[in-house]
Amino acid sequence: MRYFGWAMAIVFVLLAPNVFWLGTSTLRIQNLSNSSVDSVVYMACETTHMIGTVAPHQSIFRFLPACGDDTLEIMIGKNKFCQTYVEGELYHVDAVLNGVDHVSCRYDHLLSSLFIVKALW
Repeated sequence: MRYFGWAMAIVFVLLAPNVFWLGTSTLRIQNLSNSSVDSVVYMACETTHMIGTVAPHQSIFRFLPACGDDTLEIMIGKNKFCQTYVEGELYHVDAVLNGVDHVSCRYDHLLSSLFIVKALW
């Protein structure tokens, strides 16, 4: 019984951040190209959020502001990509940079990965 209690405590510690994650919306920008991408910005809640330079194979994780129905846009310089619908909670978007002229976005399924993994890798 004692081991069961410890096992449940470990599971709780690992999964508790996911409960918090369900109440937010997030964005992960990952540069899969072999060169840096400069002037990366995202727009959410009618506010510009500067990221700056994303190094090759670097990931950047951000919590999106909660403002209700909105469109998330990724911009590199003056080029706009990924006009993606988001809300203040339950929307998790992965943006992949494959250079300065190709960006792809997709929704991440809520239960496909742990919050800790998404935020740190």
